[in-house]
Amino acid sequence: MLSSARSFSKQVLNHRTQIQQQTKSQLRNPRAKDQARHDDDHKALMAEKMRQENRERKKRWRELNEERNKDNDLRCRVNKRANQLYGAQASEAKEKWIGEEFERRQQKRREKELRKRQQQAETVDMPTSFGSYSMLPPHQVRAANDFWRSVAASNAIESSSRRVQLPPLRSVVPEELCKPVDLQHDADRHAANVTPHMTASPSAPSAPAHRHVRPWEQDHVPAHTESYELLSRDATLSPVSGPQPDLGLSEAAFSLMSLSSSVNSQPVT
Repeated sequence: MLSSARSFSKQVLNHRTQIQQQTKSQLRNPRAKDQARHDDDHKALMAEKMRQENRERKKRWRELNEERNKDNDLRCRVNKRANQLYGAQASEAKEKWIGEEFERRQQKRREKELRKRQQQAETVDMPTSFGSYSMLPPHQVRAANDFWRSVAASNAIESSSRRVQLPPLRSVVPEELCKPVDLQHDADRHAANVTPHMTASPSAPSAPAHRHVRPWEQDHVPAHTESYELLSRDATLSPVSGPQPDLGLSEAAFSLMSLSSSVNSQPVT
């Protein structure tokens, strides 16, 4: 038991000395842990850089060998289908079918890729206010592309028509029409050819028509000859500006008022 206690105390002392040495080493080099972390970060960066380079290299390799890879995949599919049709044993019919089927599928794939490239080349830049057409069906996308191509073509035609220079008028119009026109000479010639119009004052009015004279108006209305003379004299002094208003209603109202007043003024017998 005493020996076990001594061995345990020796282990404790060894552990203490080990901890003290580690503490002293850390005090002498306080950045040892940071250096280890830095080494780990550097290794991680180098590994990430290597992975990125590998990805780029494989991408370039796939782009350079894209056609060959597609042919290899197609050949594998054709061989698998031939084994299903003709069995695993080799035969002339099987080899012939493999060659024809491979060429047919290869030609079909190339035509599809050509149509896709043509569609991408025909795609025009559309207004940003209309949004993206990527979610629309293919026929609607083609219709939109055709519409904007027609708009661009019409704008080009309009701009080109504006740049067209017309020839001078002297090359298409006779010289007689290009000479300057003497407006005063034309006005004098027109005045000489046109007959003068009557611009004198209006003639004297004809005799007025006979108007029925009521019994109570005989003392107030002059004779026809006197009224005609007055009208003719006034017409020579000043022209008539317009038709005179009709006074028939006012005269009838005045006559009715006079008749009623005369009847009221007479004594009743």
